[in-house]
Amino acid sequence: MKPMQTTLSSRRAVSTARSFFLALLMVIVGASAIPSDAQTNEEIESIRKERKEVQAEKAEQAKKVDAASAELDVLLDALQVMQAEVNDQEARLGEAKAQLAARERESAAAIEAVELKIIEIGDLEDQLASRAVSSFVASGDGETSPLLEASDPTQAARMQELVNGATKSDIEIAESLSAAQEDLEVNRAIARDAQAQAEELKVQIAAQLVELEQVRDVQANLSAEAEQRLDDKLNRLAEIEAVDANLKTKLNKALAAEAARIAAELAKKRQGSRGGGGRIPIPAPSEIVTVRGFRVHESISNNVDRMVGDAAAAGITLGGWGWRDNSTQIRLRKAHCGTSNYAIYEMSASRCRPPTARPGSSMHERGMAIDFTYNGRTIGSRSSKAYKWLKAHAADYGFYNLPSEPWHWSTNGR
Repeated sequence: MKPMQTTLSSRRAVSTARSFFLALLMVIVGASAIPSDAQTNEEIESIRKERKEVQAEKAEQAKKVDAASAELDVLLDALQVMQAEVNDQEARLGEAKAQLAARERESAAAIEAVELKIIEIGDLEDQLASRAVSSFVASGDGETSPLLEASDPTQAARMQELVNGATKSDIEIAESLSAAQEDLEVNRAIARDAQAQAEELKVQIAAQLVELEQVRDVQANLSAEAEQRLDDKLNRLAEIEAVDANLKTKLNKALAAEAARIAAELAKKRQGSRGGGGRIPIPAPSEIVTVRGFRVHESISNNVDRMVGDAAAAGITLGGWGWRDNSTQIRLRKAHCGTSNYAIYEMSASRCRPPTARPGSSMHERGMAIDFTYNGRTIGSRSSKAYKWLKAHAADYGFYNLPSEPWHWSTNGR
């Protein structure tokens, strides 16, 4: 087997020299292009890092805001910052999960490749073993050459050709075996690296989930406090109006402007239900009528009839439900908010999942709101044809959308 070993050593030396030369050539050729690209990437990464630092600093400041004592403007600004932080962390969590899936796929592929290489190596080793046995049997004690035993020169030449062919085949099998063994080690290394990276990503994802939940808790507390503060302001205003109807003309214009501005800002940022403070008038059963399958207050029956009819003419078939009584609202609060008296009657609507107005404050109880369905399903997306039609035309019939719920339309947007 010495000729085969010499040939293998020569080929490996040539292959090593060729690989070294190509690697050196790639370094020399690519060196001139590296500075500009590297500099550009470095600048981009620097900008990203700076933005992350600024966002992280803002988030830390927002977490320190005392929701109970801070000015409402400060509270709303902090709420906006925490929303941005939630969005950023959700994006990073999604990216980490995608990387984990990629590493797991890479690991599985490498493990499969390892198993196939082990089978291939076993086959090649069996071939070499079989050839070794055949060579030993053919040569007897291994000391007499078939060429010496052949008296006919033609026969001797033929036998030499067979020996050369067998040697060449042995070399090819040995080279394939060596290459397969190298591939096996490479695939094992890839599998180990992918598995290690997957484990690191799992730890990272777990930490990110904890941090995200903490940020969401801060956001929820800020949102609940902001809504409660607005409810308090509106309640105080309602109490003043109830004391003296003539007081409306004497109200401080600055206070009225502040209440309007706060309501507009919170409408864009607040989470959950937009039900106002105080209880709303509950209609008598005789005031509730059925129009095109919807139970609504009689005062809006004509508008509902025209709106649903015009939508149908435009190819939009609307369904859903409108009025519900106080007992049904209480049952929903128990299911969505909790069963304690505080959870049912006092807790902010935005803290329920899904957001649910307090009993006595829902426009559904007044018969002035409808939750629409389209093609038998609740309108849950603003890309829905039904939502787009309602957005364009509902105001013509006196209906307005609650921004946090694409399906909910009422006479005052609550």
